[in-house]
Amino acid sequence: MTRLSLAALGNMADSGEITSVIVAGVDMQGKLFGKRIPAKHFVEDAKDGIHMCALNLAWDVSLNFGAFDFCNWETGAHDMKTVPDLSTLRPYPWSPQTAFVLADLYDKDGSGISIAPRNMLKAQIAKADSMGFKAFAASEIEFYIFKETAESVRVKNYTNLTPLFPYPIDYSVFRLTVDHWFLGQLTTNLEAAGVPIEALKGEWGNGQIELNVRYAEALEMADRTAIYKNGIKEMAALNNLMATFMAKQDTNDSGSSGHTHISLWDREGVYNRLYDPDAEYGLSTNGRYFLGGMLALAPEMMVFYAPYVNSYKRINDFGSGAPNTVSWGIDNRSTSFRFDGKGKSCRFENRVPGADANHYLVLTAMLASGLYGIEHKIEIPGPIKGNASGMELPKLPTNLYDACRLLEKSDTVRELLGSSVVDHYLQAVHLELQEYFSTVTDWERRKYFEFI
Repeated sequence: MTRLSLAALGNMADSGEITSVIVAGVDMQGKLFGKRIPAKHFVEDAKDGIHMCALNLAWDVSLNFGAFDFCNWETGAHDMKTVPDLSTLRPYPWSPQTAFVLADLYDKDGSGISIAPRNMLKAQIAKADSMGFKAFAASEIEFYIFKETAESVRVKNYTNLTPLFPYPIDYSVFRLTVDHWFLGQLTTNLEAAGVPIEALKGEWGNGQIELNVRYAEALEMADRTAIYKNGIKEMAALNNLMATFMAKQDTNDSGSSGHTHISLWDREGVYNRLYDPDAEYGLSTNGRYFLGGMLALAPEMMVFYAPYVNSYKRINDFGSGAPNTVSWGIDNRSTSFRFDGKGKSCRFENRVPGADANHYLVLTAMLASGLYGIEHKIEIPGPIKGNASGMELPKLPTNLYDACRLLEKSDTVRELLGSSVVDHYLQAVHLELQEYFSTVTDWERRKYFEFI
């Protein structure tokens, strides 16, 4: 795995091989924010932490500032301390002479910020450890590549964009070769940055790609995913292309998923605690209860799996394979939770999140729900055979408003994540909905302008 020690960075800074270090925190949306620090200053002082404005946890995906209790003008739009996690220090190959490090977020009094996504996941990992478990995870994320730039998409008002390839290439090898000039950069650079790639494939949408990251411990996996998404967007821009991780970027094209796999092991990481070859379905008692918790709390956790108005456009596209039911199955891709594998490969795949989700929050919700299931011995129904979307099953919320209401009423999620966390993310949803409901859209103009 590609990592840099502080001593190695110091030597590279002295030789001029590395001239700056990106210190990055993770915001509510899973995006990276931060500063570039001269490498020598990082080694001497900034390695111990730098201050950044707490507004980074109090605005939406397009940096619209909302009235969050955590940070507002009454708090002075105050600072927080950003402390580099030196275990994540690594090269940043697509940016010359640059190193990169992820950071944890603290109040200036030294206490951890509970609403910070990386801290939220750490809290659930600590709970799993206290119960004798270690969680491993993997992400499969789809995205679209366009032959566009930030300037050209604005000129086109984000419509009639030119995709990297103009037809579906699901599993086709041809375009993977034709477009290797760019796709090869993704795999080579991400591997060099310590983000091991399992596979890259074409997807069903025009210009759509899926890139799978190799499994790792849950925090490492979330870190890899954040670097992966940010890096792909940067590498695309450096090649006069544009990448989007929208869950549903066009009404007439397929959605982009953010499927997330999780497995539960003993604390030493030796035995997969989900698997029991002698039990029904091959699921251990812990495995049944863990799945039971994820199923039981999925509707109340939807704000963390599908955080935006657009997220539900993918879920409502029933022909695309995106799940819309509270269901599980054995190697059944129509269900929300797919169980697959044996022995060490035994795992659950959460097929609900889109590519737009913050995977720190996805894994936080999955772990919190699953551990709750173990604690309360929540049993599972039988697995679904056939197309779950067409069956009479409990439904997931199909819009952000309904998901918001379910989270507002959930005492269980408040118990698991804390009221400050729930209230903060509800404030984010309220602001998103307020803006959406007050904005006149192209659909409304097409529907009503001429005929009313």
